[in-house]
Amino acid sequence: MTTNQKNAQYVWSEDPVAIICTPSAFAKKSLFYIQEIGYFKTDAYVMERQKLTSFLLLFTLSGRGELQYRGKDYILKPHDMLFINCEEYVQYKTSCQKTWEFISVNLYGNLIDHFYEQFDKHNKPVISLQDSSAVLDKLRTLLHVQPERSLSSELLSSRIIVDLLTIILQHPYTNPNANSDGTAEVRKVKQYLDQSYCERITLDSLAEMFGLNKFNLAKNFKKQIGFSPIEYLINVRITAAQSWLKTSDVAIVDIAQYVGIPNTSHFINLFKEHIGETPHSYRKKWGNRIK
Repeated sequence: MTTNQKNAQYVWSEDPVAIICTPSAFAKKSLFYIQEIGYFKTDAYVMERQKLTSFLLLFTLSGRGELQYRGKDYILKPHDMLFINCEEYVQYKTSCQKTWEFISVNLYGNLIDHFYEQFDKHNKPVISLQDSSAVLDKLRTLLHVQPERSLSSELLSSRIIVDLLTIILQHPYTNPNANSDGTAEVRKVKQYLDQSYCERITLDSLAEMFGLNKFNLAKNFKKQIGFSPIEYLINVRITAAQSWLKTSDVAIVDIAQYVGIPNTSHFINLFKEHIGETPHSYRKKWGNRIK
């Protein structure tokens, strides 16, 4: 872990709870894990971090805080959650010398970069949770189990961290009732791809069919689904091919046709790229052998 370059000054209005954790070798290799977690209620707090191999989740329970990150300033209000990379410079502090109550979690794990990459696409380090009860329960559980220092507590902590990251990644970054990002259109396109993947489909044909600009379609689809339309289509086709290979004796050349990839060589290459083995090898391992 890199050196933690920080400067903290605080005057507590209540006794804080701060727990520093040392993960086991198993947790560092295989799990998400807590590095430091704390509950704070203070009217004078300033924290600066930089070049720290850690990610920070911070949830405001009451009062107001201020965040400076990537050259921008944010107000942290009750039910706000921030998620940031502490390798970059960050400062967070109380606002206007008023009491700020929050829970902070410094965490890490081998896959955390990938979760953060998905979150960071929206370039919004702070999200507001309309119903924060589930998040608060999970954070309190994390605080409660850390002193145990056991494999069980590490497994539970890792599971809760995944739950929290999932909630964050599923957060509606825009007004779900607004249609500026084509939410309804994306839903219709996705439904069409799920049902008609065997057809010949291109981005141009999708845009024409639904009366959309293809560049906006591609942008909005990836923002909401996490894949481009064509990436999603390939995923659907490969999933359908796996089902055929597992449950039937249909020839691979015919399966390629059925899932919308009539070029058999291209189908085999795509299948191997996504699954890690050829359709023939997959069928030998996964095929239904019950007669």
